[in-house]
Amino acid sequence: MAADKVSQRKEDLLEVIFEIVQDKGYAKSRDIAAALQITPATVTDGFKRLSDAGLVNYEPYGGVTLTEAGSQIARRTKDSHQTLQRLLELAGVEKETADSEACIMEHGLSPDSCDKINRVVAFIEECITDPGMNQRFREILNDSDASHYQK
Repeated sequence: MAADKVSQRKEDLLEVIFEIVQDKGYAKSRDIAAALQITPATVTDGFKRLSDAGLVNYEPYGGVTLTEAGSQIARRTKDSHQTLQRLLELAGVEKETADSEACIMEHGLSPDSCDKINRVVAFIEECITDPGMNQRFREILNDSDASHYQK
């Protein structure tokens, strides 16, 4: 299953399970329902589907843990989200908007693309530590006629 395409909904569930388990050591359906703003019944249905796909270990009325395959997908999704959010914030997008939009974009990003964008983000962050480059970067972001920056 890990090689098969995983739906956005499943990726979101896996990512939230991963985050909650990291924070609390375990994840319950009510925690995930609250985080995703969905019903506990929807979460339980998701648990069953993820379990059938071999991505979680699920015990009804108990907690849920990720399998190794589920963990890999959750980490990849979380890494993509963080990379895209950092890029959007560097571009001047408000933090909450960047978080929301990164959540939309993270699902279509391949691991290779995520790695390349991560390198670009790291390069930009390194460059803007130089006061001159930081000033130039801010000027570019504030330029209302950005058409002259295109090829």
